[in-house]
Amino acid sequence: MTKRIRCDQCQLLRINGVVCHELNCPNAWKDYVRECKECGREFKPKKKNQMCCSNSCNKAFYGFGL
Repeated sequence: MTKRIRCDQCQLLRINGVVCHELNCPNAWKDYVRECKECGREFKPKKKNQMCCSNSCNKAFYGFGL
């Protein structure tokens, strides 16, 4: 069974077998893993501009919580 991946903001593309959002899609950030600015652990963000993996890392990095 093939899992269907959809985006309500763009037409998903498949480039060399990798599913990609169109350029400037507002939902593209949801599918990518980031590295935490504080501890270096990889995480999937819950907010568009989230740079830290947890509230404690966010507090340590920026000086305040999420």
